[in-house]
Amino acid sequence: MRRLPSLRKRRLRRWLAAARTQIYLACLVMLGGAYLIGLWAVGIMLILAGLLLGADALLRDSSTGQRKEIPSHEDVLDRYRRAR
Repeated sequence: MRRLPSLRKRRLRRWLAAARTQIYLACLVMLGGAYLIGLWAVGIMLILAGLLLGADALLRDSSTGQRKEIPSHEDVLDRYRRAR
């Protein structure tokens, strides 16, 4: 078996450590388990997986007060004067 270079390993670890990747993998595992139970369970798991992904998207919404304040004209001029 060929060994992966360390850069690829780090990139793979970072990708696997991402929350979104873990949620996708959890949804796939739930669907696989539901498939083993029966087709009706797959439908229920699809609904739950959709709810989880939707909740993840809503919780990651960064539009709630985390935007940087736009500097005023005076702030820009002041920064220009200090830089000279």
